[in-house]
Parts: sequence; structure tokens; C-alpha cells
Amino acid sequence: MSEPARSPANPSLLGTFALVFVSAAGLFVIDTFLARMEHAESQAQAARLLAEGQRLAKDGRFLEGIERFRAALAAAPGDMEAQLALAQGLLAANKLTDAKTLLTEMLARDPTDGMINFLMARVLAKEGRTAEAITYYHTAIYGRWPKDTTANRVSVRFELIDLLVKNDSKRELLAELLPLQDEAPPDIQTRMRIARLFILSGSPARAAEIFRQILRQDPQNADACAGLAEAQFAGRDFRSAQAEFSLAARLKPDNAQIQKRLDLTNEILALDPTRRGIRASERYRRSAKLVELALEDLNRCAGPTPPEAIRTVTAEASGALKSRVRAGRESEAADDDLELAEQLRQARKKFCHEPTPASAEALALVLDKLAQ
Repeated sequence: MSEPARSPANPSLLGTFALVFVSAAGLFVIDTFLARMEHAESQAQAARLLAEGQRLAKDGRFLEGIERFRAALAAAPGDMEAQLALAQGLLAANKLTDAKTLLTEMLARDPTDGMINFLMARVLAKEGRTAEAITYYHTAIYGRWPKDTTANRVSVRFELIDLLVKNDSKRELLAELLPLQDEAPPDIQTRMRIARLFILSGSPARAAEIFRQILRQDPQNADACAGLAEAQFAGRDFRSAQAEFSLAARLKPDNAQIQKRLDLTNEILALDPTRRGIRASERYRRSAKLVELALEDLNRCAGPTPPEAIRTVTAEASGALKSRVRAGRESEAADDDLELAEQLRQARKKFCHEPTPASAEALALVLDKLAQ
């Protein structure tokens, strides 16, 4: 017997399957579309809240700005721009604990990000944790910056340098300035800023070389003349400093600060008993003047009831000033007076803790030079 022929599939069943498949696909497309719409709306809302927060922060309304940044993150969780804005807002509002918590979470995800490390350095610097802040500044300098890498690194290094200046960390300051010379823009203002920082770092010779380079490029630059003079002044080359201050004063005759520094330099040169070319009698006169000025400064600083050690040295100085020096003994007497001036200087350092007044600045600088 022949087998019976198989009946074709039920058309209605196939149609049902097709309808279910099409419906599911349609629902998937609709769901995807709606999800994308919702995501786009959330992103748009986050962008709007972020922009509002940035405007508020720019106006100094940091707490209101922080609210907007938090709302932006709620609309778009994990948004890096909103997180950075929130961290900056918390830092500006001095909410250091909150800022540090947020930045720590961000660094756990991306420890080499330049901006995150930079903000953490600022938080730690505000907390007075300078050594830790310096570590994060360095990580920021050598970290990853999505754009403007060189400019950002230079900016961070300058901020680190400002922190080192504030803490009078001369050795560390010099270490940061050396690479900055190659990294920083070559414009004159930036170069002069670096040169002034070299003076603060205790390296006036490097500063002087930068100022000379600028003056070869622009001989009439009064600020560069004054800067070179300051570098020479810091290096105790007062005669060269006098010449540069004089030139700067001619180029900027109305600048009171330049004139003040020139006057101080002139006063130092008039007091310096080691200046070349002066006679023995003039050296003795200057040495005696140093004793007189040092005695006045110590008496003023010590007050009406000085300790016995001060009374002893001041009595010796007063006696020396009243004594007469025979002809031919000026050189020997000058040496005695210089030793006495140094004793007065040491007594002031030991017993007087107030800063040197402007009236005694030239005296202090001359005695410091003689003590070197």
C-alpha cells in the first residue's frame, strides 16, 4: 500500500507565528526608540543642569551650583564632566571632605587622569597637607590630559611653584623651575616670571641670564632692567645692580619702586667698607658708621631694660665710637670696628625677634655680606 500524502502546515498557525514575531520586533524597536528618547532627554536635562551650575559657580554662588551639579549627575550617572564640575564646586565652597571623597572615587577608576589629580592636589593644599599635595601635583603634571596637554601641564607646574614659594621651599622650587624653562611658552612675560622665581629659589645667576637674553631682544625693557638689577642685588653684586637700577629708573622715571630700590643700593654702596678703591681713612669711617648704626638698631630693638649680654656689647661699642684713632692706625681700627659690628649683629639675632625695619635694611645687607 502506498503511504498517505502529508498535509501542508496549517496556514493559520504560520500566520500567528509571523504576527507574533512581527509584533515582538515592533515592540523591541519601540522600546529601543523610547529608551533612546529617554536617554537623550536625560542627557539634555543633565547638560542644562550642568550649564546652570557652571553659571552659578561663575557668579560665586557655589552652593546653588553644587545642587545643580548633583542633579545633573542624578540625570546622567557617571558623567565625567558633571563629576569634575561637582568636585570643583565643592572645592570652591570649601567642602573639602566631600570633594576628597568624590575625587577618591574618581581616582579609583582612573588614577592617571591629570585633572582629577590636579583637583585632589588643590584639596590637600587647602588642608595644609603640602607633601601629599606635591605628590598629586606631580601626578597631574605627568598624567593624561585629553587636550591642551602642554598648556595644562605648565599651568599645574606654575601652581605647584606658587605653593612652594608660599612654603619657602627653595630647593624644591629650583627643581620645578629647571624643566619649566623648556616647557613654558617663550613669550617675554612668562620668561620674566620664571626669572623672578629663580631669584626666589636662590639662583640669581640663572635669573640674570634670562633677563640678559630679554634685554638683547628688547634693550629698552625697563622691567627686564629692573629684574636684572634684582638678580644682581640678590647675588650681592651691588655695583652692577646700581647701574641696572639707574637705567631702569631712566626708562621708567615715575616708578617709585625702582627708585626705592636704587636708593637702597646707593645706601649699601655708601656703607660698604670693602668697596674697591677707597682709602684706609674712608674704610675706617665706614666701619665706624656700621658700628654706630648697628648700635642704634640694637638699642631700639632691646628696649629700656636689655639683658646684661646686650649691655656689655653696647657699652664696648659706645666706647669705641668715642675713642680717637691715631694716624696710620685706621686699617687696624677698621678691622676692630667690623668685628664689633658683627658682635652687635649677632646680639640682635639672638635677643631681638622683630623683623629688620626699613631704616636698617642697608645696614643688615652690608653686615650679611661681610659675614659671608
